[in-house]
Amino acid sequence: MTRTEPSRRAVLGFGLAAALLPLTAVAQGKGLAKFSAAERAELERIAAYFNSIRGLLGRFLQIGPDGSATEGLIAMQRPGRFRFEYDPPAPLLIVCDGSYITMEDRQLKSVDRVPLGSTPLDILVRDTVSFDDPKLAVTRLERGAAALRVTLADAAKPGDGSIILAFGDKPLGFTGWTVLDAQGQSTTISLSGLELNPTLPSSLFTYGPRPAQLQELRRRR
Repeated sequence: MTRTEPSRRAVLGFGLAAALLPLTAVAQGKGLAKFSAAERAELERIAAYFNSIRGLLGRFLQIGPDGSATEGLIAMQRPGRFRFEYDPPAPLLIVCDGSYITMEDRQLKSVDRVPLGSTPLDILVRDTVSFDDPKLAVTRLERGAAALRVTLADAAKPGDGSIILAFGDKPLGFTGWTVLDAQGQSTTISLSGLELNPTLPSSLFTYGPRPAQLQELRRRR
């Protein structure tokens, strides 16, 4: 992965910290009973909007646990499929076909595969997300003047990590997420230039030769 200059890392780190400060934690816990009626209504509003996003195409900025920054093209289609095509010189490609996530590092000439269900990203691309699903733990809801965050985990495997969905508000819009792994390390994805519910070729989500459509999708971004 590429690294930013130290000054740029400092700006990114400060920006992330500053973005968290105005938010007030209004509830936390595993059951929706811990949330007030107003908070449950907020969660229902977020879920309805989030479930309306069947796919997306855009740009991403990834900030890793060590402060490293990389960018690229993201394509996602529910249920279960996504593609992270990192900009050069980053040698990374991550593709999920609905069942397995394939991670290719062209520099190391390595390819790894893990089941989608073993990662918090499974929550992100489920066919539908219901915050009152007993299999899903809603552990935190945070609200700010123009931002919302919902922290989710697999209720059966909370120790495997969690995912924080981030939204702008007024109007409501999906802005990205942060994954916290089992060791508490965080990776944040910020989205930009989003096209919601585009028509995407299925070849984007199959690991293999680069899809011919990718060049056109990059041109559109």
